[in-house]
This record gives sequence, structure tokens and C-alpha cells, in this order.
Amino acid sequence: MVTASTPADDGTVDGVAISRRLLLAAAVCVGIAVLAYLLMVRTALGQRFDNAALIGASQQDYTERVNDSFFIAHTIATAFFLSLAIVITLGIFRRRWRLGLSLGVVAVLAVLVTHALKVKVLTRPVLVATDNVVAAYNTYPSGHTATAIAAALVLVVACPSRFRGAVAVLAGAYAAVIAQDVQTAGWHRPSDAIGAAFVVFALVAVVAAAFARWRPISVGSQQTHAVAYPILAVAWLTSGFFSAYNAARALKVLRTTSDAVSVTPTLRNDAHQFSIALTVLIIASLLAALLGLLGAADLDAPRRRTATA
Repeated sequence: MVTASTPADDGTVDGVAISRRLLLAAAVCVGIAVLAYLLMVRTALGQRFDNAALIGASQQDYTERVNDSFFIAHTIATAFFLSLAIVITLGIFRRRWRLGLSLGVVAVLAVLVTHALKVKVLTRPVLVATDNVVAAYNTYPSGHTATAIAAALVLVVACPSRFRGAVAVLAGAYAAVIAQDVQTAGWHRPSDAIGAAFVVFALVAVVAAAFARWRPISVGSQQTHAVAYPILAVAWLTSGFFSAYNAARALKVLRTTSDAVSVTPTLRNDAHQFSIALTVLIIASLLAALLGLLGAADLDAPRRRTATA
């Protein structure tokens, strides 16, 4: 007979507690995504900042912007489908096909949800004159950023716990590069990348919570976490410093001006640099949070077979 074996029985892992923490994190991320939309898209100050950062991107080195556009266009689809193939293959070979398939589905769903939110739900009212100059159509949240972050997060959840820290750093670095590049290339405003990150994390966390609650969990190793946490901490502290520094400079002027076009190129550059640093800060925070929430738990463990008389 096949029976479910939960490590919570011996006190090492409590699947219900992990599930609750993941659901709480998902709810917090949804709240932050909504708050970011209300503050950055539905207020005049938020739109001035968003637009100043977008215009500031056009002031960056032309070659860099072209290279960023080329990199996004030629890698994002390949990287996304490769990550799905890896996740599903891991699920099959590790006898966790439900987890692999579910994570593949939620990654695709995350991209579709962000697109639907952008096109149909989260409209962008014209509150400042700049929206008549730059992209006035709906751009929140960013589908490109959602694609990269979804790939990174599902890989972290699907891989064995002993490799999870390394995967978080490597896949997270790629996601951070894409989230920055879509802004530097002028494809998206900063709010778009920020919103996408939180929406995708919430969706992946809900699926992980379901498996933690309803499927067996095995206990693995956290050996690469000890390396990942310091790396993420350095990224967090560095980006936090630069985001605070540039935010203070940019927002001081944007609070008193009527239009992002009228501010100096230096201030628009400050807004852009703030958005880049803030994006890295958020992605590093989400990856560290996911590592902490999962810990050594290896989801969807194969059920143990026990002999019966």
C-alpha cells in the first residue's frame, strides 16, 4: 500500500506551516502590486516619476540601449521555454511530475495574467502632460519581466533543495538583467517591472503552498543557501543604497514640477537610476524570501511504500 509520509510527523518540516507562510507572502505581494499601481500609475506624482525614468532611459548610452533590446528580443523566449523544459524534466526524473507540470503551467499562467491585467484591467489614466509625449497606453505590469521572473522562481521551487540557493542566484541574476533591460531599452516604465515581479511571485507562491499543504514533503539540504544569502544581501544593500540616494534627488524636484519633461536631464537620469536600483532590490528580496519560506523542504516527495500483512 502507498501512504503519504509528511516530515512534519517527526518535527522536521511542517507542511501546513510552510503553506500558510507562502499564502501570507502571496497575499502581501498582491497587496504591494495593487499599492504600486495606485501610487505609481493612478497618481500624478507617480506618473511624473514613471515618465521621468522612462525619458531618462533614452539618455543612456545608445549602444547599450540597442544591445539591451537585442538581448531581450533574442533570449527571453528561448530562456523561458528552456526553463519550462528543465522544470518538467526535473519533475519527471525526480518522480515529482505533478510539481513539474504545475510549475510549468503557473509560469505560463503568470505571463498570461500579467498580459490580461495590462491590456484589460489596469488602465493608465492621463494625469500628467508627459503621457501625451511618451507611451500613453497601458504598460502595467510588464509581460517581459513576468516571463523572466516566472522562469527564475519556478526553477527555484522545482530544483532539489541543496541546489536551490545557487539556482536562485543564477536564475535571479538573469531575471534582474531582463527587468533592468526592459527599462533601459525604453520598453517599460519602472512600475511595470515592479508590478510584474510581485504578481508572479504571488502566483508561484500559491502553487507552492498547495503542494506544501496537500502533498508529501521530504527534507533536503540547504548547503548552497549559505552562499546565496550573502550574495543576495550584497545585492540588496548595494541597490538599496543607490535607490535611496537617487530617489531623494529625483523626488525632491518631481514633487514640485508639473511635468517630467520640464526637469533637467540630470534629474531624469536620477529617476532612471533609482528605478534600476529599486528593481534589483525587489528581485533580490523576493528570491531571499522564497529561499527562506521553502527552507530545506523538497515539495511533492514520492510517497513511501510500506509493507502490509
